[in-house]
Amino acid sequence: MNRWKAAFTHLLISLTVVGSVAGYIICFWYPIPLIPMARADRLLELIAGVDLIVGPLLTLLVYKPGKPSLRFDLTVIGLLQAVFLGFGLHSVYDSRPVFLVAVPDRFELVFANEIDPGRLSQAKNPKFRTLGYGKPVLLGVEFPRSNKDEMQAILMSAVTGSGDIQMMPKYYVDYAKAAPELLKHAQPLTAASGRSADAVTAMVAAAKRYGRKPEELRFVPIASSRGYATMLIDAKTGALAGPVNADL
Repeated sequence: MNRWKAAFTHLLISLTVVGSVAGYIICFWYPIPLIPMARADRLLELIAGVDLIVGPLLTLLVYKPGKPSLRFDLTVIGLLQAVFLGFGLHSVYDSRPVFLVAVPDRFELVFANEIDPGRLSQAKNPKFRTLGYGKPVLLGVEFPRSNKDEMQAILMSAVTGSGDIQMMPKYYVDYAKAAPELLKHAQPLTAASGRSADAVTAMVAAAKRYGRKPEELRFVPIASSRGYATMLIDAKTGALAGPVNADL
């Protein structure tokens, strides 16, 4: 085997590994419409750049049939690749989306590194006390409107940068309880003042990809600390149809 074939073989192996990792990330954490708003493309580029370029390139440079230290050299390259891949995966894992929170007029996508462990333990429902490894958990919030002190504390936390209510698991409730209020703020997939024609076209096209009629759906914004997108929901039940890469 010459060095070009060795480098190509290394590239194929790297493609398999990186492809599997990217497939998991896209399937569970960052559906394609949410990749731009969550800036996950940069993380994926980091992982792919290191493992698809650096590893095979180093193999191309050091590979020489019969070289006494060849096995050692390839082992070192493999270890370096594994370290860089581990670093990239840790970065992605630490910043993965864990909760999709329905607040009165929008969804908030919350990432793992935005949830304080102390706050997480305060969740009234046990199922909201852990950060999952799969798709973000869909839920809502219930404001303590009858408690002025708590409402003031939430406001101060948001103002001081310590996190708004979507980062406070003690107020988390099942999505079904929050859906009716969210639907009051949802809007039809039609042109309106301040809404671009391109955004409407993108939403209508997405509705059809999801196998739904545009008139059956409504949309609400998805906000996060990294960017914005749009979520399509059923006009009657509030059930999710799917996200759209459109910032309204």
